[in-house]
Amino acid sequence: MTTQTPAPERIVPRPALTLLAGIFIISLSVLVFEIALTRIFSVLLRFHFVFLAVSLAICGLGIGGLVDFLIRRRWPRTTDSSSFLAGCALLFSVLTPAGIILLLATPLAAHLTSVWVITAACLPAFVAAGIFLSHAFARYASFSGHLYSADLLGAALGSCLVIVILQLVGGFNTPFICGVGGALAALMVAASERKVSMAIAGLLAAILMAGALIANQRIGFVDLPRVPLAAGAATKPLHHELTDPRINSQIIHTEWNAFARTDVVATPRRGQPVQSVDDLYIFTDGDVPTNMLAFDGDLAAIRDRYENLIGFLPFLYLQPESALLIGPGGGIDILMALAVGTQQIDGAELNPAMPRIVREFREFCGPIYDYQNVDIKVAEGRSYVSRSSQRYDLIYMALTKTATTASSSLALSESYAHTVEAFEQYYGHLSDRGQFAFVCQHPLILLRAMLTARQAIMQQTGTTGTEAMKHLAVVSTPQRKYGLGPYRHMLIMSRYPFNAQQAEKMGKQAVAMGLVPGYFPEVFEPVPFIWLTEQNLTAEQFVRRYNQWHQSPLANRWNFLPCTDDRPFFVDCTFGIPAQFRHFLWVLAGATLLLSAAAWLWLGRQNPSALRQARFWPAIAYFALLGVGFMLLEIALIQKLVLLLGYPVLTLSVILFSLLLGGGLGSLTSQSWSDRALVRWAAVAALSVTVITVALYLLLPTIVQHWLHLSIHLRSALAVAVLLPTGFVLGIPFPSGIRMVGAASRDLVPWMWGINGLTSVIGSVAAMVLAKLIGFGSVMLLGAACYGIVTAMLAGGLLSKVPTKVS
Repeated sequence: MTTQTPAPERIVPRPALTLLAGIFIISLSVLVFEIALTRIFSVLLRFHFVFLAVSLAICGLGIGGLVDFLIRRRWPRTTDSSSFLAGCALLFSVLTPAGIILLLATPLAAHLTSVWVITAACLPAFVAAGIFLSHAFARYASFSGHLYSADLLGAALGSCLVIVILQLVGGFNTPFICGVGGALAALMVAASERKVSMAIAGLLAAILMAGALIANQRIGFVDLPRVPLAAGAATKPLHHELTDPRINSQIIHTEWNAFARTDVVATPRRGQPVQSVDDLYIFTDGDVPTNMLAFDGDLAAIRDRYENLIGFLPFLYLQPESALLIGPGGGIDILMALAVGTQQIDGAELNPAMPRIVREFREFCGPIYDYQNVDIKVAEGRSYVSRSSQRYDLIYMALTKTATTASSSLALSESYAHTVEAFEQYYGHLSDRGQFAFVCQHPLILLRAMLTARQAIMQQTGTTGTEAMKHLAVVSTPQRKYGLGPYRHMLIMSRYPFNAQQAEKMGKQAVAMGLVPGYFPEVFEPVPFIWLTEQNLTAEQFVRRYNQWHQSPLANRWNFLPCTDDRPFFVDCTFGIPAQFRHFLWVLAGATLLLSAAAWLWLGRQNPSALRQARFWPAIAYFALLGVGFMLLEIALIQKLVLLLGYPVLTLSVILFSLLLGGGLGSLTSQSWSDRALVRWAAVAALSVTVITVALYLLLPTIVQHWLHLSIHLRSALAVAVLLPTGFVLGIPFPSGIRMVGAASRDLVPWMWGINGLTSVIGSVAAMVLAKLIGFGSVMLLGAACYGIVTAMLAGGLLSKVPTKVS
């Protein structure tokens, strides 16, 4: 079989503004679609599927580059056609909504928990975008600074625009808007090449996608699918409620935003109207709901109804004058505080839709968010406490968990609400008689919270572990009542140690409520808690002995050691690498090797001498290091700045916008450098990344501590000021490398694009894996090391060894 002779290299004119506009729109649409997928998967499925959305996006772009490389080698004259770029944009326009339609509006919805089905439906759109972008960079490699600037600036705008789009049309309609974006990009590209037929096709596709968007808003042919019960734990509780024929659940209100989809669900008895229910359930991204109780102002009825609820114990025991509620949700916490006469009720609610929904249903639940002594803010709980100077009799946190932040579009981050440093701050904001109450569903989470609180008290008071345990108490719901709800276990942390009389009083209160005492200092100290009092075991010794006590096999031993801000993985109670991340790494590494091998073998047929001399390795290593290093830095920075900004959605937008805007400006600046100066300045930029990263590693904890008291607007502005220079130097090495490789051979550019994309996915997975093992601070330093190696490669002139011809 013979292959066509590649077209000779030719002088390429400067890319038209309409082409740059097309790249800008494609990049914007890709980022919006990526975040929309995280929102859609967050509603439907568990955390690792949300992570899959991010991986699909980056992986698809990389695969697109390698596919483009192979296409260019097989059909060079076809791909050099000016219609090829417009056709790729048009393909992205069609595949974006088509994937979601296939996944949610066809029988494939029954297989939503299959990674392969999700990949088959959603990956092609990203591959099409990857082919478009890599082909544009290959054709205009000498102007890669301009192209990469348009790429990053489009993504920067998309990081902000997606918030508005999700608020206006919701997650299920957003892919249609991305389809419109792809069609407009095709129109722009066709206009730059004066291809009238392709321009008309782009215009018609834009009209078609806009019509589909309007139709879906009216009739909802793409909406929340009915996931089979057989899907099990992979799906969210909301879908079990809606699918189970024994439960007559109905969604009566839905609200989308960039944080979450929030559904109000009623479960009337068969034959009864919705208005007959006493409770409504508010699901945030389909997860464990919060109750919204029918309330007519009768607080005595509230006391009677919740007299046996474990969460009511600290309210009854303390009778607090002031309370801080972290995650008040549908208002049960507020009602319990009101029922015992609490005078000051403050709250931090993460979901911005929650206060609006509670107020919208005020005829059902009463004006509980608007009482004169109730002040609920939309904020992340830890950040709220850090900025407050108030001390409370009770700080109450029920059923909050790390997954909440993961559902907030921060699919690659963890919450700071349950770390040792967080518990220290809760402890520091308690009044002299104050208590912190933490309610959870799983006993391992209870044990981790207890060890975390113990460590925080030891650090705050300078006491031993035995003395710190006198500040703690544990109580549980009887197992026979587990089916009634997720309020099962409670940890109580007291400002001052319990004496025997206080512990006995609280224990009797718990027993009177029908609860099961777990641990009360000096009064009831059963195994395993006695190991921490009489034997004063360290946390590590306690975990090891607990696993031995349960005779857990080595592979199934639990890790519930205290979490820190540097390693805040509170919900993950496993040792080592979580299974889902381990599988991701294997699949991604396999895909990278497979596709790279295909390109390598093809090159071996065309230029065997170059392969024998390993002259492609420096370029491969260069773009792989950039892919891994960028993701290590980006994910670590996102994690480190969540606490400073407080609002997860704002954190995502500020960080992405700052890094991408800075990167776009850096890329644009690099285009002005001559070929002779390019290597030198690219090396300076890579070295600057290393220096800035090390400085941020050393200074960020102090920066966060000193800026927390400032207004959110000022904190956001300061975060942008810190991140823009970082983004500026991050945006230089990649387009500079493309220019260097493209000067040798434009045909190599798609291959390098693909390598960079696939290693970026590996970097994103590795960032989370390494953060769990060694901490986010170390992840930042590893990212800095990647750019340090890139600096050395540029200074050593290794990229100049790329062969000047591929075939």
